[in-house]
Amino acid sequence: MVNYEELIKRLSRSVEPLGLLTMQATSTTARLKKAFNARLRALYAAEHGFFGTTANGEVTHGSYHPFFNLPIHSLFGEYRKPTPEMLSSIKRMVIDLCDIGVRCYSYLATLRNTLEACAENGIPVTVLDREVPMGNVVDGPMREAGFESFLAPINVPFCHGMTPGECALWIRDNEKLDLDLDVVPMLGWNHRKHEPWPNFIPPSPDIRSWDCAVAYPMTIFTEAYPALDCDRDGPLAFRVIGAPWMDALGLMQDLRVGLDTCGVEMRPYRYMPRGGRYSCFNLNGILFSVSRPYGYNPVAAGALILSAIMRRHGDKLMGTETVRNAIVRDDLGDLFQGWIDAHDEFEKTKVCLYSA
Repeated sequence: MVNYEELIKRLSRSVEPLGLLTMQATSTTARLKKAFNARLRALYAAEHGFFGTTANGEVTHGSYHPFFNLPIHSLFGEYRKPTPEMLSSIKRMVIDLCDIGVRCYSYLATLRNTLEACAENGIPVTVLDREVPMGNVVDGPMREAGFESFLAPINVPFCHGMTPGECALWIRDNEKLDLDLDVVPMLGWNHRKHEPWPNFIPPSPDIRSWDCAVAYPMTIFTEAYPALDCDRDGPLAFRVIGAPWMDALGLMQDLRVGLDTCGVEMRPYRYMPRGGRYSCFNLNGILFSVSRPYGYNPVAAGALILSAIMRRHGDKLMGTETVRNAIVRDDLGDLFQGWIDAHDEFEKTKVCLYSA
């Protein structure tokens, strides 16, 4: 549970003006405005804007909050890192981002950039920690040299299993930031919790449910292949893949053993996407769900799915070329073992505030 009471208590120890990086999906803006009123001087927004209304990749611009009359500085527009001018009115940054524990989800890059800017400008940071849907999942490749980008901002596995607070501590320590950082931990949460939490509010337009968030790292890779659909604009976003030409039953037979090992169930599913190249067409698809929360490997499952599709119907998004090369060679066993070996090294640096 997010510990707002402790956040207010810690911020009450001084009278410094505050900035807040968050989104409408949290109640933090209203809570800080009520508790501190004029001390809250500015808001900062990541991709999708403060109100979560802009589409994936759409540039956002600065604006004002209509209820609280506060400036909202966009960190997904002309600048993706707070400038000294954006920080000039504050003496402490508060960060409360709803993340999902996946490296390419852009809030991680915004967190990193904001921590770096605050370190450079001598501004202390308080991070309000909150749940991630896959807090017990570490899966997928580490970022390779030469693939640094907004979708691969730090060198952690594709699914890193850390909360926003743990990520902030990891970034400070591993990026060697000279930063005064305070993390407000949650109450009653641990890394083994894998069930939906009450009152899930979408952190971005396409993560419409807890199930979408959990399936995201398994199917997001299909977006590198325009001939495949993952219902991004529909109610089953990232929970399905489909195409008019797809042999769903044949692919399920190819994938039966591999996906079971990854903790994934599947069934054939006919659906009509609401957007994309196949909008308003009935597609042959497969619907995926998690069958074993404590043995769930979504990135491995995604590689198996793409491998099966390429064999039967014959990337930078992952921050590595090795996955594509392994699929072409049909050499996934060595690929997965390489991930496991790299995870052992990552575990030595991983920050853990909660029991596993």
